[in-house]
Amino acid sequence: MKLEPIHHVPMKPEYKSPFSSAYSIEGGRLIFFSGCCTVPTYHKHPHDADFEQQFLEGDFREQTERTFKHIKEVLDSAGANLKDVLKLNIFVTDMDGQNILNEISARYFGNDNPPARTLVGVPTLAHPGMLIEIDGVAAAPARS
Repeated sequence: MKLEPIHHVPMKPEYKSPFSSAYSIEGGRLIFFSGCCTVPTYHKHPHDADFEQQFLEGDFREQTERTFKHIKEVLDSAGANLKDVLKLNIFVTDMDGQNILNEISARYFGNDNPPARTLVGVPTLAHPGMLIEIDGVAAAPARS
């Protein structure tokens, strides 16, 4: 599988960009993952607010860390890893967490070729007290 970051201008180290412009993939398969958040991907429906409260505790940093943990679980089960993520759509209820998000994202993806991404501020998410939700696309090697 060949993943190629597309940079229409050079990625200068001083930019510490948290995203790349685009990616191309050759010889692999795409994995589209649903919105992951601080609450585990599979949980009770209808929602059990009392049970879910344990996952909704904590500040933006804690919820973001749990969200990336849940993304990793999904990707692991698909035979991919966080370095295979091509595109993220990130929804937050408070844009003030942007620098924390960038710090955590850099730890997982690095600054050389991080995934393409969109960051959107929203008034509310699926669970009361939920601060971040991320969906995206990853690439994995083709199965033989």
